[in-house]
Amino acid sequence: MKILVMGLPGSGKTTFSQELVKRLMLTHSVSWFNADTVREQFNDWDFSPEGRERQMQRMIDLSNNSGSDFSVCDFVCPTEKLRDAFNADIVIWMDTIEEGRFADTNKLFENPTSVTYHITDWSDSWVKSIASDLTQAPSDSNVRSLVKAISWRIIGTVETFLISLLMTGKLTTAGSIAGIQAVLSTLLYWYHERVWNKLKWGKTR
Repeated sequence: MKILVMGLPGSGKTTFSQELVKRLMLTHSVSWFNADTVREQFNDWDFSPEGRERQMQRMIDLSNNSGSDFSVCDFVCPTEKLRDAFNADIVIWMDTIEEGRFADTNKLFENPTSVTYHITDWSDSWVKSIASDLTQAPSDSNVRSLVKAISWRIIGTVETFLISLLMTGKLTTAGSIAGIQAVLSTLLYWYHERVWNKLKWGKTR
């Protein structure tokens, strides 16, 4: 999962990312790519539009090739064009300051139109909440559980019908047995799924 932590220079991106990475690493593999570290690695301090695009592409390549459960990338990513190209799964906007320390970046920066988390005054509770969201095991919706139950029941009903037909030799009797079993088993399976979705035991994500 690719996570973009974006915002003006001095908004707290790196500090936030560091704390988020610590929490995610308790249960998952995590790669962290900090903008300044990456620029230093490539000795590229060009902040022109072309330089920013190169930096964005480097972050994409590093993230895509990390092989980790989570790739946390913290960099300004100032325009919607760059954000769209980066195509993060999760976008965290550190909107904690009015202006950064670089006038050219302030002028270039475009407020995002859509983010996953919009942080205006962050505290450790933000880190805990987001880390919990990202690592929590997804649960099936009621509709998904019902569809799963129906698809499984179709298989079970066909099996019941064939067994009943072999044992009784009568299509009507086999059909009746299979029909009753299908309705009852569907309801029981749906309830069984809902109960297990509420239990945390044995979940890894």
